[in-house]
Amino acid sequence: MDEIVAGKIIAELRKKKGLTQKQLAAVLGVTDKAVSRWERGLGFPDINTLEPLADALGITLTQLMKCSKEIEENSD
Repeated sequence: MDEIVAGKIIAELRKKKGLTQKQLAAVLGVTDKAVSRWERGLGFPDINTLEPLADALGITLTQLMKCSKEIEENSD
């Protein structure tokens, strides 16, 4: 899992869902600053946050962990 690639995918999928960083953070019980750090590739979500994050983005945990372009194609 590459931080930069993961961050870009999280940001793209969040935007496709029409969510702000603050809204996604509220769903996950984290701060919007945490979401911002993930999206900028400055860290990863906590292990306990990964499954809820995948659910919120409308993808599977496996897709999130793979961080590949197939996520974008399968999330439509």
